Amino acid sequence: ALLSGARNAKNAYLSQNIYDRMKNLFPEEKDPLISAAVLLANVYASSGEIDKASDIRLEIYKSGTKKKVGLTWITVDGQVYTFRAHDRSHPRSNEIYAEGEKISNEIIKYGHQYDSSWITRVLDEDETVESVLCGHSERLAIAWGFVANPNASKLQMAKNLRICGDCHRSTKLIAATRQCEIIVRDANRIHHFYKNGQCSCNDYF
Repeated sequence: ALLSGARNAKNAYLSQNIYDRMKNLFPEEKDPLISAAVLLANVYASSGEIDKASDIRLEIYKSGTKKKVGLTWITVDGQVYTFRAHDRSHPRSNEIYAEGEKISNEIIKYGHQYDSSWITRVLDEDETVESVLCGHSERLAIAWGFVANPNASKLQMAKNLRICGDCHRSTKLIAATRQCEIIVRDANRIHHFYKNGQCSCNDYF
């Protein structure tokens, strides 16, 4: 929780101190330490210190531990659908991405500005900040929810990792613009995004 708070504050110095303390206090807790290392790498990347982020990720790779793939599950009409970032395995992917673009245009008009600090890698030539962030698994799940039920009043989903800050802000705006409650159970807590554009976590994620 402390490391997440430091991440949200984009405080690389504090994040490094917390991580070092965790290693000293809990040297045998491999899984939590790997999760903390991934979070620390993301802090450095979002702060523009790409070399430090790369060094940490190389250390994780050498440890033999694979980074967990982010997945989001959404139930639509009684069936569970699974999405990963930039997923195109769904037979209606073209509709999903078109809906995602439509949603993006709506929230931009509502004042949303995409935050590149939540992107932890160098963009490819054909990518934009918007295309990368809109490709996150929860964004695709939300888009599919509206493709399947255009007038949905509630969407419920689960995610195996923490929701990123940009997706959190985006989802608040989506709930407001579409007048649809969106409930996301991530690795940290349950986020209930209300139609008034607020979240039950009070922006603590």
